[in-house]
Amino acid sequence: MCGARSWWNGGRVVAEVIHELGQGARRVIDVLRQRARCSDRHCAAGSWTIYPADAYPHRSYQLDVVASAVAEVCVGGGTRRAVAVHHECSRRSVSRWVRWTAQLARPEDLARLCARLDPEGLPPPTPATAGGEVSRAGAVLRLLDHLGDLLLRRGVTLPGRGPGLVRVLVAQRARFGDVAWLTRSSPPLRVAAEALPV
Repeated sequence: MCGARSWWNGGRVVAEVIHELGQGARRVIDVLRQRARCSDRHCAAGSWTIYPADAYPHRSYQLDVVASAVAEVCVGGGTRRAVAVHHECSRRSVSRWVRWTAQLARPEDLARLCARLDPEGLPPPTPATAGGEVSRAGAVLRLLDHLGDLLLRRGVTLPGRGPGLVRVLVAQRARFGDVAWLTRSSPPLRVAAEALPV
């Protein structure tokens, strides 16, 4: 929008979709949004849909949906296309979630932390030796599950429910205010015993 005069130019129906795997809920709401057009023919925006600040239409996936999709690809060996169909998202979303999970923490750091918390117990899942984003994301996911289980066995009440990814991220959000965004770079997880609620 270049600042030139504009006018109302009809409307369009947009779908707002919210997924909550743990609840088994999927809501789709069709909303009529107004459109506007710029009077300047050279304006890069041309025409646009008007969205209130709190109602931008997008699919919103809960962390347990993300963890489930990444597990199906990285641990279960599912194809991104099949996983996308199962979770009612795009193949690009599945790829983005795999990349995001792989970048949350170094598997070696998570394995060391798990071994430090439970030196007498079962060894943590070994980080994947094969390179690549999928094997790294799978290792991070398995190690976060192991870490979540270790903390629960030590009597630590973690906020959130579900997979370790959800429990650990919710705990770090509650304790430090860290937000792990799915749509942009996130701060790395705090992978140190001092950062855990033990």
